[in-house]
Amino acid sequence: MRELYELCGADRELLFSPYCWRVRLALAHKGLDFHSRPIRFGEKAAIEFSGQKLVPVLVDDGQSVHDSVVIFAYLDARYPQRPLLGDGAAAERARLVERLSFHALRMPLLKILLLRAYQACAEEDRDYFRSSREQAFGMPLEEMADPQGGEQQLRQALAPLEAWLGDKPYLEGDEAGACDYLVAGMLLWAWCLGVQPWAEESAVGVWFTRIRQAYERNHGPIKRASF
Repeated sequence: MRELYELCGADRELLFSPYCWRVRLALAHKGLDFHSRPIRFGEKAAIEFSGQKLVPVLVDDGQSVHDSVVIFAYLDARYPQRPLLGDGAAAERARLVERLSFHALRMPLLKILLLRAYQACAEEDRDYFRSSREQAFGMPLEEMADPQGGEQQLRQALAPLEAWLGDKPYLEGDEAGACDYLVAGMLLWAWCLGVQPWAEESAVGVWFTRIRQAYERNHGPIKRASF
């Protein structure tokens, strides 16, 4: 059985890493079952076998793979049904979307979600979360957090996707693919932490709901934070 090591909060069922959600969506796309291995920030010893300290880590038939896009490529090579990345231009397009989503969506979402992620952490992980993020950003969490400004920046970042999705169901056309999961994973970060900073009736909102509900039909409801 495949195992997916993924980030959780104090609640083991609250899984909010955007990169882990990318892999969950990719596994669902392939129709592949897996066993979830949720770990908290203070439990990184559980993935030492992978030679690094970041989730997601997928273990498949004794082989470990980390990094969401690398896992996409691995899944395509091992399980060629319903390709994720595809070949040539399609694969390069997905990698471009991954870079664009990181630079355009990550920072606005961080401003919205930083304090929520802190609140979701287990009590014993909060000092690590605070110190590591404050060192990275050079300021206290409370100064970095700016939900209102983050929402405004996120609306601007989502505008091209809103236009693109105006006349097609998915970013990749008639069916969902890697580009959809790369972006949807970022938005699930917000949704799982209890906020949806985009309009339900917008093209992005309708697309996101379509992807989320397709996942939930086969894998059950996604846990959301209640704070």
